[in-house]
Amino acid sequence: MKHKKFLGLLLIVSGMANAGPAPQMPPASVAVALVEQAVITPTLPVSGTVYSRNDLQITSSVDGQLEFVAEPGTMLAEGDVIASIDTFQLELQQAEQQAQHERAKAQLKFLDAQLKRQRNLAQQNTLAANELEQTQSQRDVAASDLRIAELRLRQIEDNLRRATIRAKFSGVVVQRLRREGEDVARGTPLARVTDLENLEVRVYAPLRFSGRVKPGDTLNIFGFQSEHLGRVRSVVPSVDQRSQSFEIRIDLTAEAREQWAVGQLVSVAVPIQAGRESLAVPRDALILRRDGTYVFRINDEYVAERVKVATGDGSGDLIAVDGNLQEGDKVVIRGAETLSDGRQVTIIDQDDASSGAYAAGG
Repeated sequence: MKHKKFLGLLLIVSGMANAGPAPQMPPASVAVALVEQAVITPTLPVSGTVYSRNDLQITSSVDGQLEFVAEPGTMLAEGDVIASIDTFQLELQQAEQQAQHERAKAQLKFLDAQLKRQRNLAQQNTLAANELEQTQSQRDVAASDLRIAELRLRQIEDNLRRATIRAKFSGVVVQRLRREGEDVARGTPLARVTDLENLEVRVYAPLRFSGRVKPGDTLNIFGFQSEHLGRVRSVVPSVDQRSQSFEIRIDLTAEAREQWAVGQLVSVAVPIQAGRESLAVPRDALILRRDGTYVFRINDEYVAERVKVATGDGSGDLIAVDGNLQEGDKVVIRGAETLSDGRQVTIIDQDDASSGAYAAGG
């Protein structure tokens, strides 16, 4: 029995002696970015709303009966018909005024001829001066009547044109307030049209930060699962002392317009202090743990080093950090989830180093 135990122990020791070194883990593939000096501006998230720059309530320009009103959801190009009003009464007025115009024109022609004859007679001293003056006055009144008739005819023609209401811009009908067959008066609301191409964000920020924002500034805007930059188009001073806020209007990029809709709530990063220069890393480089916040720095031997950092203010994708880092250090922005301190790494897409970041790829 003792002999068998000794033999088994001998076999175990022999197997351990023949075993090679423990296999090493293969290098981890990571993407990195460079630590940089950047001006970080502290911001305050303020709620805003996406608006259309062109939101128009369509009203009737003439009295009459509605013949057509576009349905909600109708897409419109500039010049498309939104609504039309029956023009029968206007056409009758036009015909009547046209007759009045012709009458005034004939009267003026007659008096012009009569005035010419009387002037000839006056030169021969066969016509009293008061008769010539009377004809001259009648001719001037007829000329004035003709001008009035022409103006009234133009007014009717303008009303005929206004009876068909056309879109001033491309957009969509979002509301219909009247239906075909209803009699409407001038100024009656008929529909509402919104431009979906030219969008802006309107945000009311605390008045004490009004000096930190000016037209032309670029601000970060955060929406549902997306983030975009917007350029401040205008800053509207406060008109209500009770609200203690001022309005910022921000133009949206084409990409943002494709993702966000009119009425959507967003958050705008409004500057609250002057920017400060500090070391900064991309937000993707941060690793949050219970014992603190870390980044993985890659040294010249392509070995990962875990560095504890304290975070500061953020600006866009960058966030200020304080720790054992220097400008130009490489920090991992992708692949750090399973990385450990001291592990060998392979940096992918190193050709992008000149741009300050190494994107993950083949």
